[in-house]
Amino acid sequence: MIIKVIHRKKLKMSAGKLAAQVCHAVLGLGITGISHKIIVLEARDTQFWKLVKENQCYVHHDAGFTEVDQDEVTCAAWIDDERYNIYKDVFDGVFTY
Repeated sequence: MIIKVIHRKKLKMSAGKLAAQVCHAVLGLGITGISHKIIVLEARDTQFWKLVKENQCYVHHDAGFTEVDQDEVTCAAWIDDERYNIYKDVFDGVFTY
C-alpha cells in the first residue's frame, strides 16, 4: 500500500515537529502497517488544498501546544493505491474534507 502525505510549506515546522505531524496524519488513516510505503511531500497552500480536494484525505489539525496555532491544518494523508478501492466503503468515515 502507498500512503501519501503532504505538509504545508508556509508553516516552516522544525524537523521534529514535521515528523510528528506526518505521523499523526498517517496514524489518522487507521490502517498503517510496517510494510506500507509512505511518501511525504511539501506543498504550497494552493497545491495543498487542491490535493486535499482531489483525494479522500485525513486532514490533521494541530493541538497548538508548540510551533503552530491551535487547530491549524498541518498535514494531509491519503491512500494512493489501486487495492484501496476495494476497502473504500470501510474507510469513508475516517476521512475529512
